[in-house]
Amino acid sequence: MSISNEVIPEKQIDSCLACGNKSSCFNQLSEQELIMSDNHRVELSFKPGEVIFKQGLFANNVHFIKSGIVKIYMEIPRSGKNLVLNILPPGTLIGLPSVYGNKVYGYTAQAIENTTICVIENSIIKNLIENNGKFAAEIIKTMNHCTNSTFQHFANLMYKQLNGRLADALIYLSEEIYKSPVYKLSLSRADLGELTGMSNMSVVKVLKDFKDNKLIKIEGSMLTIINMPLLKRISEIG
Repeated sequence: MSISNEVIPEKQIDSCLACGNKSSCFNQLSEQELIMSDNHRVELSFKPGEVIFKQGLFANNVHFIKSGIVKIYMEIPRSGKNLVLNILPPGTLIGLPSVYGNKVYGYTAQAIENTTICVIENSIIKNLIENNGKFAAEIIKTMNHCTNSTFQHFANLMYKQLNGRLADALIYLSEEIYKSPVYKLSLSRADLGELTGMSNMSVVKVLKDFKDNKLIKIEGSMLTIINMPLLKRISEIG
């Protein structure tokens, strides 16, 4: 894990008005509200492995993933281990709990691929929530989705066997992150282990089992899901 000391604002070619990758929340804003948001944001670039914000630091901003993929995880005190809460695609808002109540970030966000983040002041998000009901409704939907996803993730960790956990992770990456059965596996074996509650050795072993049984194919960094129905069956039976 590294924290970048050289993160600088990019030349802001696209304004919020012109951005084609707005979240469902920002699609509810008027032109005037988008201009206000644009005037209180900064666009930052992160390389793979760089920390976007760190658990325990003061939470003054909401972060929007404009491009790239982000890992969010909790650092477990005195254990030297991390628990990956989720892998997030472009179009996702991170840090919403900090708008009301939470004064510090409850988890760390780290870039997995080259990632562009729009950082927006909490006060602007709060103003939009309080003055635009449709925006507020979409924020609630977003937070509910994140909560339900987290509950399901922990249930899988508690009740599924190793094969089921890793099958879940590969299916999630395919359907929710890359939108394809063929994708570049940017997560390391350690990342997959932290996401699924498995050791690196167990991840390697289960991946080999999946390959041997022709569920997946791995060539370099490219992973192809060959038999999605059977992989989903493994996920369901745990």
